[in-house]
Amino acid sequence: MTASSAVGEAKADTDLLVSVIIPICNEEAILTDMLSQLAAHFDGFFGRSAWNFIIVENGSSDRTNSIAREFLVDFPTSQLITLPEGKFGKSAHRALTETTAPWAHLINIEQWDIDFFRWAWRQRERYDLILGSKRADPTLNHQSAYRKFLSHGLNTILGYLFEYTGADTHGPKLLKISTMRPILEQTVLERGLYDTEFTLRAIRAGLWVAEAPTLYVELRPSRNLIISKILRNVVEMVRLRSLMKSVPCNSPIRFHRWSRADVTTESRSLGAICRE
Repeated sequence: MTASSAVGEAKADTDLLVSVIIPICNEEAILTDMLSQLAAHFDGFFGRSAWNFIIVENGSSDRTNSIAREFLVDFPTSQLITLPEGKFGKSAHRALTETTAPWAHLINIEQWDIDFFRWAWRQRERYDLILGSKRADPTLNHQSAYRKFLSHGLNTILGYLFEYTGADTHGPKLLKISTMRPILEQTVLERGLYDTEFTLRAIRAGLWVAEAPTLYVELRPSRNLIISKILRNVVEMVRLRSLMKSVPCNSPIRFHRWSRADVTTESRSLGAICRE
């Protein structure tokens, strides 16, 4: 395997509606179970031919790569991309710019919310970017008090420095690729604030953005030292501040907030999602 390689190709035909994009690193303990659950949901929603996985493996030291490769044997339209190092932004960017589907659902392997996806899919023509937020409804956020504090601090800084009015930028997302592609081409950060950057750029470009609460349950403790993560975010925040100085917001923003009741009521009324 080369330093940057791909197995399989995204299906470039009209049957493909959405790519489920998942950056992963050292996930052998949960990978098969999580992918199996996701596949069952999306097969039920669309049928096997209308969606695909784009899994980006980032230099894992365990069996993550081989497990993903074995799993995707049964999903010939899906892709496994291998990169040499664990940079969330770089891996997400690679997948988002390679998908041939008109929509992309970007998630973490252990944090996804099917009710949110059902609702977002129904809203897909209304919005260019739909954000899932663990902070939008405190009754759904089961982080530790310490991590809630850090998340609050990060988003307070975003509000102060960038006048960001949302509650979160790091949750699951549904992107309309046709309108988000120019935004993604301008997005340059490679680590944890990658999705923050393209969210800010989308808002300032006048695209329609929505935010809805998602359920957040910590399945495991953070594998990175919190102090290291804070320092990396500080460095990225300084760079983001510099980048966004050249991206003015010249018109009123288009930002809708939804409640969890909106999400779950509509999700449950859908039953199995079918092609419209």
